[in-house]
Amino acid sequence: MQDEAEITISGTKLANAESMTVRVAIDTLANVLAAGVGEQDADEVTALYRQSLRNIQALIESREPRRQ
Repeated sequence: MQDEAEITISGTKLANAESMTVRVAIDTLANVLAAGVGEQDADEVTALYRQSLRNIQALIESREPRRQ
């Protein structure tokens, strides 16, 4: 099993299970938004959420530290 991405919130590194929970929550939100394809696509807030989710998912999947 591959370890989850290292996620730190306010200086506290999440445990592996906590990071998995964050990943699953993000994936679930992305799937829910994708299921709403149609009129919601034009909604600016939905578009912003989708872009942010793609960025976060890419970081989580890469398992590489983000450069600040």
